[in-house]
Amino acid sequence: MGGKLPPKLRVSPIPIHGSPRRLAVVQFGSFELDWEAGELRNNGERVHMQEQPFKLLATLLERSGQVVTREELRAKLWPSDTFVDFDHGLNKAINKLREALGDSAEVPRFIETLPKRGYRFVARTEERQTPRGNASIDSIAVFPLSTSLPDPDLDYLAVGIPGSIIHSLSHIPRLRVIAWNSVARQEENKQDPLAIGRSVGAKVILVGRIWQRDSKLRLHVDLIDTANGEALWGEQYDRDLTELFAIHDDIAREVSARLRVKLTGEDTTRLTKRQTENLEAYQLYVRARRWCEKRSAEGYRRGIEYLNRATELDSNFALAHAELAQCISVPCYYGAADPNIAYPKARALAFRALELDSNLAEAHEVLATTLKNYDWNWEAAEKEYRVTIDLNSNYANAHYHYSYLLAEQGRHSEAIHEITEALSREPMSPLLNAGLAFVLLHAREWSRCMEQALTALEVDSNMTLSYWTLGVAYEMTERYPEALEAYRNCENAGGGLAFSKAFVAHTYACSGKIEAARGELRELYELAKTVYIPNVAFVIAYDGLGEVDRALDALESACSRRETNLIDIKNWPHFDAIRHHPRFHAVERRVGLRK
Repeated sequence: MGGKLPPKLRVSPIPIHGSPRRLAVVQFGSFELDWEAGELRNNGERVHMQEQPFKLLATLLERSGQVVTREELRAKLWPSDTFVDFDHGLNKAINKLREALGDSAEVPRFIETLPKRGYRFVARTEERQTPRGNASIDSIAVFPLSTSLPDPDLDYLAVGIPGSIIHSLSHIPRLRVIAWNSVARQEENKQDPLAIGRSVGAKVILVGRIWQRDSKLRLHVDLIDTANGEALWGEQYDRDLTELFAIHDDIAREVSARLRVKLTGEDTTRLTKRQTENLEAYQLYVRARRWCEKRSAEGYRRGIEYLNRATELDSNFALAHAELAQCISVPCYYGAADPNIAYPKARALAFRALELDSNLAEAHEVLATTLKNYDWNWEAAEKEYRVTIDLNSNYANAHYHYSYLLAEQGRHSEAIHEITEALSREPMSPLLNAGLAFVLLHAREWSRCMEQALTALEVDSNMTLSYWTLGVAYEMTERYPEALEAYRNCENAGGGLAFSKAFVAHTYACSGKIEAARGELRELYELAKTVYIPNVAFVIAYDGLGEVDRALDALESACSRRETNLIDIKNWPHFDAIRHHPRFHAVERRVGLRK
């Protein structure tokens, strides 16, 4: 499995994006829908709509005057491999669409409901042609730059430069930015970027190649139309490494111009806004991002080290402050850091980042996660996640962590939809692929969880979260040897020792190997003498052993210490032996997950 890409790009259920390829504007009443621009306008003003309501309108307009059945809508907008509650999703999309059009089900001007059958667009429509050259482009896939020879220093730039361009382009309204950031660089080079771009619904792709000799940099980039493979723009830069930021600014401007999008003055400012002018700080930030993505103890240690140096070099580097906040707090999920130390630090760093840039989505996301994981303020956290996504709908991490909030509250269909939104922005992210498996685990979709976890491991065989979720799904289906192997693999990949051992103890106990389970429990107690071990780990071990009182004692202790993993208390299967006890319910109420 070591780094191979999934066969036939088998990643996760990602909806097909983009409106029908027609060179026309359809007018109805005061509204007009521009197929190529992917826009709905009312009296010339853009109407802001989410993706599914827009696609629903496009589908109904294609069949104007005809009944479009619910089954046809399911097949077109919610493919069979998309794990979404179809009825809920369709009803929500119809309501949003009617709200945007000022329409009603009782007295329809535009969309008529045919009970138990489907919907029909009933208003008179008129089409007019528009030149293709004037149409804006609503989606772009950005690929890592290719290199001629393996070079660790150059590899960081090969990923970091596209990453910075993605960050800039993400602020363009109604532009879907897809990051193809596969970790399997050699295998990736064998893939056809055009085919990948088409498979993820991107209208254009940005590809390139990078060379470096001493302080000199050569960079060639091309913007290619996925419909016909034609180059829309290309440029070669021969510059000194110190001019890296100027290269980035130039590429961002040129690409946005070729996308033919309308930008306000504020949009233009954010497009070329530099987070730092310090090249060394930027390089440290890029390296830190790569390390933190590993979700391992070593990865966090190296990431924190690099980010501390970056913020020392440039104390006004807002993005580095926000990333450092992430790097400090995320280990709490894995039982590898004390939340009472990590989250106050993370919150302070996020506030510092917002002092420097009040619209920085990455900092708002840290605040949302701190509100959820540490304050247990679920309502405020959800509002802050929504603020984050409104600021940058292309920020995949916001969709990812918001999906966890939804899953932890038992809102499984919404959670699966949200993590799928994250994956549509970064299809080859090891973390997001593992995240979908984790969300499916909360929904107790064991088979789907196993399939997705295995897919995630094909994307990156060192992603610790993938082994965790796979192990739990195996254990819950009584495949105990496979579960133990997955947990051991997680530990070997650098995953948190506390929960790896707790899961192993639970599995041994459930499979009847009581002494082996107690052996793991004793090791946990020994570890707790020298490193931070969350009490939730002991809850899991005692749950497996059926020692209810000790499990509940540990649970109450975990609650008094505000341990992060109590956010999973509503759904996590390792609590099932104590779930119906009044003391368990009392902890649920304190965490905010029981009324």
